[in-house]
Amino acid sequence: MIFKMTEEEKKIFGLACPHLQVMSNELHTREVVHFCLQLLQIVGGDRHIVIPAAILHDTGWAKLPGNVSRKIRVPDGDPEAIKVHEEISALIAELILRDVNYQRAYIDEIVAIIIGHDSRKEAISLNDKILKDGDKLSRFSKDYSKIWPHWGDGSVAENIYAELSNGLRNWFFLPDSIKIAGIELGHRMQEDRSQCR
Repeated sequence: MIFKMTEEEKKIFGLACPHLQVMSNELHTREVVHFCLQLLQIVGGDRHIVIPAAILHDTGWAKLPGNVSRKIRVPDGDPEAIKVHEEISALIAELILRDVNYQRAYIDEIVAIIIGHDSRKEAISLNDKILKDGDKLSRFSKDYSKIWPHWGDGSVAENIYAELSNGLRNWFFLPDSIKIAGIELGHRMQEDRSQCR
């Protein structure tokens, strides 16, 4: 099944794009949107909240100097630094959504989700669970799985499949996300075996 953005979502994405040109964030964002659309079909949730949050959740990276982003991007990064990118992303989201005359009630929830999408360990709503899970599911996608282990400090995850298997057990809120991640991980491993032949 192909999941597509609406015209309004495409407009938001277009405004977000200039803020997504660092650390493969445009690709990451496209993958997050894809998985969030998939989860919305399965578990419900409010597309008016989830998809703009997915599009805008990492826009703050573009405003951070490289030395700060390196502290955030490494596994178990600096919690205070992680909050910085969330806060900047929330500000950018507010401005972009106001620019497209988005409903105020939607903006408030989107900003609340973005401001804790990495740092908040609990989810505040089903919409938040979908975004948090979509964000992690992107690491399992064909295109992005080759990129995410290269953290900001230049180190590489020793074994991407060990990292993803650990994530399969620990990252997700929704049982359906675990199923999707398992299927994606199986595909990545099969593709790897095919390339080795």
